[in-house]
Amino acid sequence: MKAVIMAGGKGSRLRPLTSNTPKPMVPLLDRPVMEYTIELLKKHGIADIAVTVQYIPEAIRQYFGDGSDFGVRLHYFEEHSPLGTAGSVKNAEAFLDETFIVISGDALTDFDLTRAIAYHREKEAVATLVLTQVDSPLEFGVVMTDPAGRIVRFLEKPSWGEVFSDTVNTGIYILDTEIFGYMESGREVDFSKDLFPALMKRGRPMYGYVAEGYWSDIGNLGQYRQTQFDMLEGKVDVAIAGREVAPGVWAGEHALIDPTASVIGPAFIGDHASVGRGASVSAHSVVGAGSILMDGVALDRAVLWRNNVLDRQVEIVGATLCRNVLAGYGASVKEGAVLGDHCSIGVNSIVQPGVKIFPDKSVEDNAVLKHSLIVEERAAKTIFGRRGVKGVCNVTMTTGFVDRLATALASSLAMGSTVGIGRDAAPFAELIADTFATGLHASGIHTYDFGAVTSSITRYATRHLDCAAGIYIRVSDADGEDQLVIEFLDGQGLPIPKAAERKIENAFVQEDRRLIKRDKLGRKRTSPHAGALYRKDLLESVDAGLVAKRSFKVVTVYNGQNLNQVLPELLHELGCRVIQLNGVVSTAAELARWVRDNEADFGVLLDANGERLELVTERGGVASDELLHMLQLMIRLRTSADEIVRVPVHFPGTAELLAERQGRRAVRSKADTRSLLESCQHNGFHAYADGIYTVVHAMATLAELGLSLSQLVATIPSFALFKEEVDCPWTEKGKVMRFLMEETKGQDVEMIDGLKIFHDQGWTLILPDNEEPIFQVYTNAESQQAARELAAAYADKIRHYRNG
Repeated sequence: MKAVIMAGGKGSRLRPLTSNTPKPMVPLLDRPVMEYTIELLKKHGIADIAVTVQYIPEAIRQYFGDGSDFGVRLHYFEEHSPLGTAGSVKNAEAFLDETFIVISGDALTDFDLTRAIAYHREKEAVATLVLTQVDSPLEFGVVMTDPAGRIVRFLEKPSWGEVFSDTVNTGIYILDTEIFGYMESGREVDFSKDLFPALMKRGRPMYGYVAEGYWSDIGNLGQYRQTQFDMLEGKVDVAIAGREVAPGVWAGEHALIDPTASVIGPAFIGDHASVGRGASVSAHSVVGAGSILMDGVALDRAVLWRNNVLDRQVEIVGATLCRNVLAGYGASVKEGAVLGDHCSIGVNSIVQPGVKIFPDKSVEDNAVLKHSLIVEERAAKTIFGRRGVKGVCNVTMTTGFVDRLATALASSLAMGSTVGIGRDAAPFAELIADTFATGLHASGIHTYDFGAVTSSITRYATRHLDCAAGIYIRVSDADGEDQLVIEFLDGQGLPIPKAAERKIENAFVQEDRRLIKRDKLGRKRTSPHAGALYRKDLLESVDAGLVAKRSFKVVTVYNGQNLNQVLPELLHELGCRVIQLNGVVSTAAELARWVRDNEADFGVLLDANGERLELVTERGGVASDELLHMLQLMIRLRTSADEIVRVPVHFPGTAELLAERQGRRAVRSKADTRSLLESCQHNGFHAYADGIYTVVHAMATLAELGLSLSQLVATIPSFALFKEEVDCPWTEKGKVMRFLMEETKGQDVEMIDGLKIFHDQGWTLILPDNEEPIFQVYTNAESQQAARELAAAYADKIRHYRNG
């Protein structure tokens, strides 16, 4: 049997442990998590293994190589864009020509895989999920089986009110190759959300095998530490590197423990580590290979990775230190603190409980660090990403962090200014909005509370209520994790420019706080209902009576509570007959069937924030993102009299043709969010980031021209645009661009944003991503095949220059 090790995890909840290290490479007693997974597979006779990688893949390849040093054969399959849990396995389909097992490379288990495989064969199952029982199932996929073991129900990450079992999915699956027939290559597919429901719907045999033994998904920092303590206590059947030199004390090769030092088991001392005179290593401590504990160092439940140097009298209590940390004489690191790679802690400094210090940071001598240093070193060296500031809820995005952000923003505004604050309906977003407002009030800034609204409404209200700035706060499940995003807007409702970002960041880093008298405190101001203002003005921007005469039949799908106060009433006022399918369907393909079956005029699928829109024509055709952008440009041309229309640099070449038809001229602009919204701004609305605006104006256009949606789409000139992503470390991006510039000397190029190279078939745009260590490659050509081939050719060039 063959296996697939899922090794693409970022492990955001483990940061700063995973800032420079993919989660499968995080060490447990000095060896990567994934090494234990390989040993388990080998123990059960499985040596032919596919490894799916995405985040910092070279770290995994360099350590494990082809697997021969570990007695197995490893074959790597890299995701160049997110494919989902099942999609990444589909990516290895050519290798998987028989029944196979899927297992996580970033969890620890000692399950009997041989029994699980035998169970799968006995049941003649298409899919067998290996299950286990846990005390609190809220963070896992809960599974219910019938007496025969057949799966009858499952639910991903339920609330307590939804919990129907304590038996959960461990992410270990035994699968028949039949499952590949339920997935499209190159598409994002998730096991729990997509594949397994599809198998159940079709009545295919899916079984659950409840395994006995140890399992830890290492889902947070506490579990990471506890897993190692469990290993030391013998609760998991794995081999510990080294030898037992005293009861419960494991030491690696050439480890040196001074006779006057005290080491109490269970504890682990790695290869070539040294413990100095009078040092104390208490139970449940881990000292990584090459680490040096000088005289008088005291460790209590401390976890140290490799090559740390702790000077005399340093005390580490209940903390975790990554690689190459230097701690000066008498320094103290308290309970729950975490120090990333290459950090230094000054003489007699104190790192207080729970503080997280991200890689490459320094704490000065005699300092007392009460707040986390979480600004990660990246090429841009900024806390701002593509859409503001983001991080994991209550991990990197804490109330303390947000209070500092608010005071940093306040320092850039005039005393007595007003900031509009909108948010989505998530409870954590509401908490953060209140925290942000409090920080502004304490700095003499007033606020408007827009409540639970969309970002488009926040942008509109910020501009029309004459705010000096705006804030929009939302929670998303990017990468399967709860991410908090805080967007910063200027008085026009646009994302703040880079100069304003730098000003706020400098104030944040320096912890600038305006000191004011209590009679100058800011206040929460009452405001007109932001949603009602937006809805009223949007209706007035079209001929609502003409739209109502068409009596459009619309099928809608959206799950954002913040859309409820706007969209239903808006469609009602426009005379629409609405079929609402919230919670019934979740994909455009499913929506298309409903549109056709109900003879609707079109279908609308909106994300929770109302920004991302998928349109389905009356014939069931789904408009691609690029086609939707062209439709939005067509609306822009019809609603604006501007002679020059700005078009983002990565939009299809068809944009110029559409502009020419209307007697206008298209001028390309940058691809960043601010430039994108500036290019489509019309009376405070922003079509490219406002699905509701697009739907309303699309109906107005159809009513005015007397067309169906498919007929309107048919008027857009055909185009072929293909996009590919290429991984590239931050440190190599400049080198790659330099080589590309040298290679294209004398060619027809454009450098509005990235490098656009014009050729006989169209153009190729190479765009370094501002937020991720990747390049975006866009190719516009005469055919989709030609676009794909050209994108692949330039992607290969990037990889060549990256590795050269």
